Amino acid sequence: MHNEKDKSIKLPSPEEIHLAIRTYLRYAYDGPPPESTISLLPDEGNFDPSEWLMGEKIERKPPDAPLSGVRSAACRLGNSFYPNMKLRLSRPPHHRSFLFSVDCHDAFLSAPSGSPDHSALEELKARNASLANTIHSEWDRLSLPTERNYLRRKIQQAKRKAPPPPDEDGTAKP
Repeated sequence: MHNEKDKSIKLPSPEEIHLAIRTYLRYAYDGPPPESTISLLPDEGNFDPSEWLMGEKIERKPPDAPLSGVRSAACRLGNSFYPNMKLRLSRPPHHRSFLFSVDCHDAFLSAPSGSPDHSALEELKARNASLANTIHSEWDRLSLPTERNYLRRKIQQAKRKAPPPPDEDGTAKP
């Protein structure tokens, strides 16, 4: 993780960002991505992650916050069948590090059951979810910092801290 301008946060290094993007694009497109996608990418080689994330090509939340106040930053890289899927970097609450995730950006889409668009939309969502899972799995294999692994660790920590389950009669075990 790297960020020399603001020590209150930790950004992925240029190498990690390039690796995450290359991995995403390898699975998202059958061949080279469209020029509109290529134009969103950071320069090859060394670049300043904070400048790229704060640049006009990245969607931030909140949009006008300084880098230290940004909760998430997304690059709409799309895929071969849906142009709105995003590579997202986000910070969990009270966390300094930005983590990679894939945002399918399709949860808000719906079509009434039985309508002509319903089955096609559900198929699109399933394809996006499968693609996102493949990308996340590859990022995990490459040891990139992912939101998915962060959440898994938090669940494991919570399970270790949880009291034992009650006996069959509902009383807590000593």
